[in-house]
Amino acid sequence: MRPLLLPMMLVSALFSQGALSHSEHDKARFVAMDGKDQGVCDNRLRPCQTIAYAVSRANKGDKVLVAAGRYNTLAEPELLALLSSLVPVQGGYSRVDLYQSQAPDSHPTFISGIPPEYLQRVTEQGFIALQDRHQAASAEVTRSLHTIQSLNQQQTAQACMDGKAGSYSCSNVDLVGHLPLSALGSPSSANDIWGHIDLNTGIEYALIGLANGVSVVSLATPENPAVVGHISGESTLWRDIKVYQYFEPQLGVWQAYAYATADSVTEGLTIIDLNQLPERVSLVKRQALHNAAHNVYISNVDYSLNIPLSGQTPLVNISGADNRSGSLHGFSLADPTNLTLEYTTPRAGREDYSHDAASLVITDERATTQCEQNQLGCLVLLDFNEGEFRLWQQKLPEATQLSSTTYQEANYVHSGWWSEDKGYILVHDELDEARLGLNTTLRIFDISDLTAPQLAGTWTGPTRAIDHNGFVRGNRYYMSNYERGLTILDISDPANPTEAGFFDTYPTSDQTTFNGAWGVYPFLPSGLILVSDVNTGLYILRDNSRQSPLGSVSLSQAQVNTEEGLTLNLVVELQRTADGLVDVGYETLEGSATSADFTATSGRLTWNGSDQTSRTIQLQIQPDSLDNEPPESFFVRLFDPRSGVTLGQTNLTRVDIAGIVPPGVIAFSQSALTLLENQPSYSVQVQRIGGQSGELRVSYSLVSQTATAGEDIQQTSNTLVWADGDNTPKTIQLQPLNDSLSEATETLELVLQAAGETQLGQPSTLQLSILDDDSNQAPNVNAGPDMQVNTRAQVNLLEATASDDQANLTYAWQQTSGTSVQLTSDGLVTRFVAPSSAGTITLQLTATDIFGVSTSDSVTIQVNAPATSSPTDSGGGGTLGYWLLLTLLAYRGLDKRRRI
Repeated sequence: MRPLLLPMMLVSALFSQGALSHSEHDKARFVAMDGKDQGVCDNRLRPCQTIAYAVSRANKGDKVLVAAGRYNTLAEPELLALLSSLVPVQGGYSRVDLYQSQAPDSHPTFISGIPPEYLQRVTEQGFIALQDRHQAASAEVTRSLHTIQSLNQQQTAQACMDGKAGSYSCSNVDLVGHLPLSALGSPSSANDIWGHIDLNTGIEYALIGLANGVSVVSLATPENPAVVGHISGESTLWRDIKVYQYFEPQLGVWQAYAYATADSVTEGLTIIDLNQLPERVSLVKRQALHNAAHNVYISNVDYSLNIPLSGQTPLVNISGADNRSGSLHGFSLADPTNLTLEYTTPRAGREDYSHDAASLVITDERATTQCEQNQLGCLVLLDFNEGEFRLWQQKLPEATQLSSTTYQEANYVHSGWWSEDKGYILVHDELDEARLGLNTTLRIFDISDLTAPQLAGTWTGPTRAIDHNGFVRGNRYYMSNYERGLTILDISDPANPTEAGFFDTYPTSDQTTFNGAWGVYPFLPSGLILVSDVNTGLYILRDNSRQSPLGSVSLSQAQVNTEEGLTLNLVVELQRTADGLVDVGYETLEGSATSADFTATSGRLTWNGSDQTSRTIQLQIQPDSLDNEPPESFFVRLFDPRSGVTLGQTNLTRVDIAGIVPPGVIAFSQSALTLLENQPSYSVQVQRIGGQSGELRVSYSLVSQTATAGEDIQQTSNTLVWADGDNTPKTIQLQPLNDSLSEATETLELVLQAAGETQLGQPSTLQLSILDDDSNQAPNVNAGPDMQVNTRAQVNLLEATASDDQANLTYAWQQTSGTSVQLTSDGLVTRFVAPSSAGTITLQLTATDIFGVSTSDSVTIQVNAPATSSPTDSGGGGTLGYWLLLTLLAYRGLDKRRRI
């Protein structure tokens, strides 16, 4: 059996790239000096020849393994590919063992043309950098790298003039503000983006996904964006974020939460509390709806305000989770901090994997002729699932499929959005440019028949940059276009888009790699456009492309005041620059004011010829008999401009109905708190919410349960007073009493009681849990199995585990012996590059619980240097033919046995 051991291992290697949760990532691509640049480079026996080609054929999260030999990066694409953050490139592999292990000193992989500032980085990737003055990086390559480096500094506002905004190429788009990755906590990369306007304050925010979590950025001064808070998460390339905002009548304020998914991790759905803005944000919890998921989407909301559409029920839709085979399914937001399953799609096989989703409500004749009838219309889900896109009618508890559509040259059906006339879908394919040699290609489908969408047109861009995600506002399509940055299309004729503007966030290249703009959010009421760039962070942009040859239509005011029982005429203005038909839609949207407070209305406004007389939208405000009703608000929006006219700057108006300024209500800022018996003191915040008129008083006291006030916690009671105009939070101090008894967790309540006419909000009771330090057990820790690695190899320790009777362990890795290495740690995982000499390294993992009790365990890594008698691996043929022959003979023998 021993003679067959190595060949059998090699046979195993041939088939080691098995089925994945989905096909977008986690594969290896292979490069060798004698390879050929053809195909997608995923065959170990048929590697490609150049790093740039292999990276262009890879997907986000793949890695490129380079066999021993000599390579150069004199061309800009080759160097940029080598330094890619989303497709790591590693040298030190061998064709002899079919790329099974990295051994940079046994399989020397030489590379030339590396600028001095990147020498250490490529060495850590397993290469040997050659310093040859005849093969130094060209001046053009050096300039490109310096440009990229400069964009990691915060850029100031720049108007787009003569095709440039500072270092950025542009057309009809200005740079307003910028935050580089270094200002966002220095993550390795950024990913998706979403926006939020706090309807309590009017301040706009950007929520940007990062490799290490989610950051919330205030745009109160968009020229100087400021990070308000960061929610840390496991390290991953993929995050997706959406926001839900709703009016809470009991509190008299708008409440908002963000929901973030992360792929290739185990953190579940992250729920973020946005209700303490502008001061801070906080983590509500990570709900275990799944371990990992690729995308989150909230249906039945207005995307400028993130509030429910009138009469509709919002749902959180999950795509690409690691359960249900990644198929599309949705959750109720009835309790925004504790989601419950609401619907599924009927099948859950590998072919049902959903990569991304969107939705639209159909209310025309299609709702009755092509859907099952519903008085609120037909909610159509758009399901983009790699090889096709599917349309579903969302129903409970199971959606009904309306159609399934693909197209010629489909490589990876990634995502898409719908036109505001709800007649077209714009579809992105993430891999067609790289695999088919196309320029940027966007496909547009006619959905006049929901059961049989038809390809209506395509848009082809001027570069080969990959199209990723996009959204429609008015007759503009805002598309994140990776290395080309933001591309804006005029979709006045949806089947024949034309370019209206662009802003190149990655100005050094326009190739088919995953650098540059990942996401875009074009819905902020201010009109600002948000873009997330993988390499250089957050961009706040101003769209000047809406200067239409025909004109623009705007609401005259962004905010108006009115009173009950009045008729309000809201003015709509046309700024015409040419004669012709002008046509725009309008509709009302409920806010804190509902259909009982105003008459909902919608319709279209038209102008003909040279007419530019203002039009009015008549709004009837309903009277009622309530004398103490607080102020209320609703919204009017313009949408779906036709005939070439564009939406102007003000296309959303807030209508505020006068009422009695409320005194507000008193409530705790949280509903539960865990106390540690051995900690001296805790602060509890009580807040006045929804108003500040008049004086308010509440008393508070402890109510014993299994814990006794006065024995397990210091007895406390008092009265809190807010003067007229005061809405400053008040603080209650709690002091656990430590003893030497070994006890189970004990509970009691801190209760508010209203005095006089004061009203309590929710929560008015705070559930307290006291954890005992005497019964606490130390964490269990296993640093993982000992291992052997080769000198200069990249080492990933992935098998460490830890458990505890309490949650919220913290982890720390440290080296305790051996040649010093630099650790990059993320919780239970740590990484490093092995030293260049043989020896033994010992690493220690320490887990610490909430009481400060720690346990440590060590793992030993034996670093092996190449034997001096080992033959040099050229990276090409040579001994490969011998080993390959043994491999194929072994496989043939196994195959014969199988047939017998």
